[in-house]
Parts: sequence; structure tokens; C-alpha cells
Amino acid sequence: MDELLKGQTKIKNSLIVFSVLGAIIVILFAVYLYVANEKLLAVISGLLAGFIVALFQTLLSLKALQKLDKYDNYKIIEILPRRNNRSYYKSLLSNSRKKICVLGVTAQRFLHHFANEEDSEEGANVLLLALCKGVEVKILVTDPKRLAGNDKRKAEIAESQLKELSEKFKGKFKYAYYDHEPTHSIVIVDRESIVGPMFPGLSSEHTPAIHLLNNSEIAENYITYFNNEWKSWWKQENDIARS
Repeated sequence: MDELLKGQTKIKNSLIVFSVLGAIIVILFAVYLYVANEKLLAVISGLLAGFIVALFQTLLSLKALQKLDKYDNYKIIEILPRRNNRSYYKSLLSNSRKKICVLGVTAQRFLHHFANEEDSEEGANVLLLALCKGVEVKILVTDPKRLAGNDKRKAEIAESQLKELSEKFKGKFKYAYYDHEPTHSIVIVDRESIVGPMFPGLSSEHTPAIHLLNNSEIAENYITYFNNEWKSWWKQENDIARS
């Protein structure tokens, strides 16, 4: 049922609607032909007229249904005008079972919102609870030498917590750095992702994002990007360790 609600079905919305309405009209018409009771005929004829009108109204709404089909084709769950919806992310993280992967600028705000034992707000420790359940967490952020100003200060705050978590949850919590300017924001939780661009000079919490299923063509590109960045860092670390 969850797969159907999240658009994993390959049957188009327009086809479903037309098929259902068409089937009902055919059934009502067939019943109308064989029923002799006048009162029942009146009820059936009223229903038949209503469903025929509904069919025509659906034809007029075809463009809207086609837009829904496009959403389904791209496996889009939601479009977020900005990323500062804390409760939205909390809900996604709290349902994690296997993995959480995050790519951002510093991850300071992410850790403050979801790995904070001192914050009394509901869900402030949801990342810690996921780690206690055995969920694997990977955090990928900008190398601090690439940052300046407020972002550099945030990176310094986050770095100590990243180290602390990697020691506390050894093997389950890992973090790494990418050595270039931040361009993308990625949050992968099991079979879903929230992805979007980064804009220079604009805080990431005010930039848009798309929440979609991982088997979406859009999400697959972002996931590949994350994996390549992660491998690049660990390859670099291994090369340094061997030298």
C-alpha cells in the first residue's frame, strides 16, 4: 500500500480514473437494461447520468491528471520550497531502518536539530536514537579550509561533535570531507532522498529541495554523486596512510 501511495505504481493516474469511471458506467448501463423495477430504474438512471457527467469533468481535468502522472514518473513525494522544515526531516529520520547519508556544507544545523541531547524539542535526538537502533550514518561535509566567515565557525562547532559521534558509535557513524565548494544538499534515508542545489551566499536552509524515492532517475544521480564523493575522500585518506 505504501508503494501505491508514494507513486511506485506504473499505472498512470489518468488511466486509473478513466478506467474506473468507464467500468462503473458500463455496469450501470448493463443493470439498467435488465432491471424492471421503476423505482430502481430511476435510481440507476440518476447514477448513470452522474457518472457520465463525472467522466466529462475528468476529461476537462486531463491536464491536471497528466501533471500527476509526471510526478509519479519521477517518483516525487513532495517539493519543498525551503529546507528549514525541521519536523519534516524529523519524521523521515525517525522512520529510518538501515542507513542515513547526509551531504551538506557543515552539518552543524543538522546535528543541532537531530543529535542534540540538551534540546527539549521533540525529535532533537532522533539521529542518536537511529544510531542506537543500529542505523548506519554517513556525514559528508565541506573541507573547512574551503570555508570562511560564519560557515567556518559552524564547521568548527560541528567538527568536535562529528568526532565525538564517530568514537561513541564506532563503525556505525562515519564522516568525511569533500575538497571543493559546496554545490548540492543530499539527505538519503533508506529508500527515500531529499535533494537540491546550494547557492553561493544563501543559507542552505532557505534553498529548495525535492523529496523523492531513490529509484527515481533524479535521485539516482544524486546518490551516485554522494557515493563518488565518499569514495574519493576515503581513497585519499588511504593513500595518505600508505605514504
